Amino acid sequence: MDQKDIDWVSRWVVAQCEPLIATAVRQEIDEHFAGIAASDPLWLSAWASGLVSDLVRSLDPEDPWRNLEVDGDRALLPDGSPFGTWVDATDIVPPSVPDRRSDLGLAAVDMPLSARSAELIAVAAGGWRRTLDWFRDNLATAPVLEGDRAAELLTTVEEAIRWAMFRRRLFAGMEDPFIPVSAVAWISRAGKMVNGEAWDEARAARVLESNRIHPGTYGQFV
Repeated sequence: MDQKDIDWVSRWVVAQCEPLIATAVRQEIDEHFAGIAASDPLWLSAWASGLVSDLVRSLDPEDPWRNLEVDGDRALLPDGSPFGTWVDATDIVPPSVPDRRSDLGLAAVDMPLSARSAELIAVAAGGWRRTLDWFRDNLATAPVLEGDRAAELLTTVEEAIRWAMFRRRLFAGMEDPFIPVSAVAWISRAGKMVNGEAWDEARAARVLESNRIHPGTYGQFV
């Protein structure tokens, strides 16, 4: 992973957080991000493992999105229903208009999650190690990916990050600083993880702990 690719990942994170970025700029960023999924899937998986697990584990312990289970190839909510459609957000955000694409509260989750993305969010609650193992077993199975395999990795990562960001923002606000802080921190950690180098796991745990949604918050919203 060279500095240019790192810059494109950073830009991709900003593009997820800032809706006012021009369409042409967003398209260019997405193209480069897709290239990383194909050329360096092991690095991308390490980065996404850390970021998605941070976002999911930072949710209130009572939040259903933090308590998903994997049954075969499906992610299930605690009540046993399948996870991965806009309905799963309505415990917090009721629909405000008939067209969800015009609903500021639900537009981000209008498109259903792929089965892999839903499973990734479920696995992420177990921490970055478990998540990285899942990536290596299912998606990042080679140093370079092509065609459908690269596309599946890309889709899985993008969808899971977007949905996890959406859920956390419901409680932490649209300008939640933890999202870019975590994303940038895992950029450097991912390179060390892939190379088998030591990194400051204790500090990462402290940052996560200090940015958790307080227990009991979920109950105040439902």
